[in-house]
Amino acid sequence: MSTATEEKAAAAAYTKFVAMLDRADSLPAESRKQELATVMADPQLSRVLQRIDTMKKHHIATYGHVVVHVKSVQLAASGATVYDCQDSRGSGLLNSVTHKKLIRGVRQGSKKALLVKGADGQWRVSKSIAIGEGC
Repeated sequence: MSTATEEKAAAAAYTKFVAMLDRADSLPAESRKQELATVMADPQLSRVLQRIDTMKKHHIATYGHVVVHVKSVQLAASGATVYDCQDSRGSGLLNSVTHKKLIRGVRQGSKKALLVKGADGQWRVSKSIAIGEGC
């Protein structure tokens, strides 16, 4: 595969990861891990599953959708790094009992994601890092 093709594949995998995160806590508990494993690998997968368990115990749920703006993809022998300037204003966390919004997203959130390529040839996010507000 060409470098450009791999970069596009990694960016597409990252975009799918973000979309899956938007609804991860609403996935059925019995199939959640399998569904999430299509777009993420450990340690990210374990972190997300633990976070969902904690959120559910505290009656916290996600709402809305994050808009991805991939700025660059860097390929290396160990995997790929995707840099994103996402717009999360239309998403956040809410109390699942009262539906009161607890945390709202930001217009520009700088993110960095490390991706690994599975034995099946699919890119998956192994680590997602918030760099900070502004891009």
